Amino acid sequence: MKVRPMVTLVLLVFLAVLGCTSSRAANNAIDVPIDDVLTQSAITRDVTLSVGDTLKVALGSNRTTAYRWTADPKVGDAAILQQTGHEYVRPNTDRMGAPGTEVWLFTALQAGTTTIVTEYSSVVGSDTAPVCTFTAKVTVH
Repeated sequence: MKVRPMVTLVLLVFLAVLGCTSSRAANNAIDVPIDDVLTQSAITRDVTLSVGDTLKVALGSNRTTAYRWTADPKVGDAAILQQTGHEYVRPNTDRMGAPGTEVWLFTALQAGTTTIVTEYSSVVGSDTAPVCTFTAKVTVH
């Protein structure tokens, strides 16, 4: 008979501890599909991070065309945010001409506000004006 109250007490303590833990689902990712890139000349996203967080920026891209995102986006304040990685992720299809995704990783170094800016423009010919400019406004706490 004393086992049941003890199990109940342990379960209640476990649930109380679980409820006190941080349940903040860190959505530290920005995803912009290729359709948005091709139909909007400027895309802006706001994101808030904590020091030490990693931010993933994934922008639709199609390497079968002459258009590319700037490989090294401009970070407004490198003391606040540092780029730690960049890769092109191929599409999950064998379809010819299918778009993929450019993915960058950034690490929040210290509190402050900064921006990330990159442009989608042609890498051939004389008209290299961007067809889309992406800006992330980043606040680090």
